[in-house]
Amino acid sequence: MYRSIMVSRGEVTGIGKIKIPKTEEFNIEIPLLSFLSIKEFEDSFISTCIHLRIDGYGKTEGEAEMNMVKNVCYFLSRNFKELQIEDAWNNLRELFASDEWSSELWDAYREVQIQLSIRGEATDNTAELIFRLDQLEKRIREWERRVRNSELEQDRIEIMGKIWELAADLIVKRMRVKGYG
Repeated sequence: MYRSIMVSRGEVTGIGKIKIPKTEEFNIEIPLLSFLSIKEFEDSFISTCIHLRIDGYGKTEGEAEMNMVKNVCYFLSRNFKELQIEDAWNNLRELFASDEWSSELWDAYREVQIQLSIRGEATDNTAELIFRLDQLEKRIREWERRVRNSELEQDRIEIMGKIWELAADLIVKRMRVKGYG
């Protein structure tokens, strides 16, 4: 019993969760962030982090998701580096607050969850999520170990850049709506 889920920007194609890990460079605990993937036009996708209202764009769903993750990482990094800590957290509080746009996205997110549940697909597999988060943390720690063990500053900079190339791993949960992905 699939039915198309539409938002003002297009057709919803999937939902997911992002985990921004604590690192030596970014030692802040950010809660899981939810996102929607939307087909805007043929060969034009948008992925939107609902909590932060940050978009990513691409010709495929995957490209849009990776772009969104990188934009989220960049925003959070700047937010906590450029603002006083209390102001940075207040900024997140404001972004997390509901408004007309985020309510539309949350309604679509919940409708996808219902449709997936009707199909018998679990949308909240805690054991799987814990496993993915554990694997992500192990990969981050390995890259950080490499940074600490590197003697050359240029190598350290390159290795830190590699940590953020794990963008695909930051998407810890992804569910596609029928017909997509």
